[in-house]
Amino acid sequence: MYPVYVYRRTCKQIFDFCLQEAKRKPPREALGVILGFRRSWQGENYIRVTDWATGRVEASIAYARFTPEGILEYRLALHDRYGANPHTPRVVGLWHSHPFGGDPHFSSTDLRTFFNTPFCAEGNVFFLIDPLSRIFKVYMLRPRLEEPGLQLERVDWCTYQPSVPLGDAPPIEDQLHDEEPVEDE
Repeated sequence: MYPVYVYRRTCKQIFDFCLQEAKRKPPREALGVILGFRRSWQGENYIRVTDWATGRVEASIAYARFTPEGILEYRLALHDRYGANPHTPRVVGLWHSHPFGGDPHFSSTDLRTFFNTPFCAEGNVFFLIDPLSRIFKVYMLRPRLEEPGLQLERVDWCTYQPSVPLGDAPPIEDQLHDEEPVEDE
């Protein structure tokens, strides 16, 4: 069992968005929220990621952060998409890109963001993506073993494709290009 399952279409859409921002002149980091469900099976907890959103971001090649308007934009987009239904996906983390063409690592700014409200919650997930080097890493906030608090731990993950299509989504074959994001192991 994996701690994180990412809907294949969602993974591809986030990756493609990051690639689009990386190809701008000048390139820009990208940032957004991860939507999904906290689940448990046979006593094991996991996250099922089903969607994503973003809003206006102040970004450069070296940083990305939501503007106050951007936070409102992604919240309104989620409300428009899902309404107030209590059975819809919730924000379960963030995704972020480092378009440097190398092995991405979190900056001190990234870590400050993750370890602050509202994102600092046990089980939240964080995607770190370098679309130029085709790396897609997944991290989870987990309890520290020897002291109080949480730590950001890289975790195994996989993509999934529902056996019954969700909504009016086109078949997955119509959504994919020749290139797909690489799951970094």
